[in-house]
Amino acid sequence: MYIHLSIAIIIVLVIKSSVATIDVCKLCQCSGDLTLINCDKKGLQNLNDIDFPSNVKTLTLINNNLTFNTINDRIKIESLPKLTNLILNQNPLEIIPPFNIRTLQFLSLEDTLLTSAEFPTSHNNSSLQRVSLSNNKIHSINETDFLVLHNSQLTELSLKNNQLKSCEFLLNLPRLYSINLDKNQFTSLPEQLTTPGKIRNYSFMHNFITVIDETSPLNVWLKNNYTNMKIYLANNSLDCCLSLWFIRFLKVSSPQIVGDASLLTCTGPLNFAGKLLIDLNPDEMNCHNDITKKPRVIGIISGFIGIIIISIVAVFIWNQRRPLRSGYREIDGIDESYGGPAFPISDEEIQQAAVIPNIH
Repeated sequence: MYIHLSIAIIIVLVIKSSVATIDVCKLCQCSGDLTLINCDKKGLQNLNDIDFPSNVKTLTLINNNLTFNTINDRIKIESLPKLTNLILNQNPLEIIPPFNIRTLQFLSLEDTLLTSAEFPTSHNNSSLQRVSLSNNKIHSINETDFLVLHNSQLTELSLKNNQLKSCEFLLNLPRLYSINLDKNQFTSLPEQLTTPGKIRNYSFMHNFITVIDETSPLNVWLKNNYTNMKIYLANNSLDCCLSLWFIRFLKVSSPQIVGDASLLTCTGPLNFAGKLLIDLNPDEMNCHNDITKKPRVIGIISGFIGIIIISIVAVFIWNQRRPLRSGYREIDGIDESYGGPAFPISDEEIQQAAVIPNIH
């Protein structure tokens, strides 16, 4: 009796599992071997009615309304024993979900309204190798935000298109090989580049870097002969007269170190704007005149503005002190040619003014 009942239960479970697998593949796109499931743009708010096949390795849930703030939704993901790639781009996550997936190697959370890069402790000792937090609203990253991943195998990290100005956190990622910091708010190359560790590829394209001189970490690379490094710097606001050292550096190191050296152009000064750095000869640029001319022009403009302000103040004071005669008749005995008080100034004059009728 019990044998028959057990067989019946197993059959029901098998049928239920098969139906669930078929259902998810009707809703989403599945590869033939069910190792790839694509559930993008399905309007999903939760995973309550979805069971993924157990042999899925890559799961994409792009552009849904998932937050993973319930245990049930997280269990649906964590229970996949072979999952290695999870792509959750364009979901309103706001924080990094506290997944506990030991098999996960690639996690993509692009455009998910993140304001923090802090990884929950559930990711401790994870197998993550690649992480993308691009296209978010991360202003800063504390040194401890990636501390959970210190012992991970993380080699590639993308923080493209955020609002970062510094990268102290790099010291907590000892196995990191490549970092993408394009489209952030760096105004200079951060000092953390002087001790690169295992990092071999840096990308700082589309930032606000204006000066690269001998104080730059690149000078340390040059002195230590770090020829196995790559950095990308296109579309920054380089002032070429303040970056003469960097132009010389390109002649020595390019293209071994600066991967996009052929694309770098000057933003300033005006007479060099748009010119390729690799085409410039720093010994013939005659930047001295431009550098000395700037403070002179600023001084002239400042002086002119000062004169205008003083003139305006003087006119204002003069207007305030002008005799105000409107509404009063001339008092006998005062010679108008020599001016006179606009108002009575003695008790006798006050009494006289009080009895003299106004003339209309």
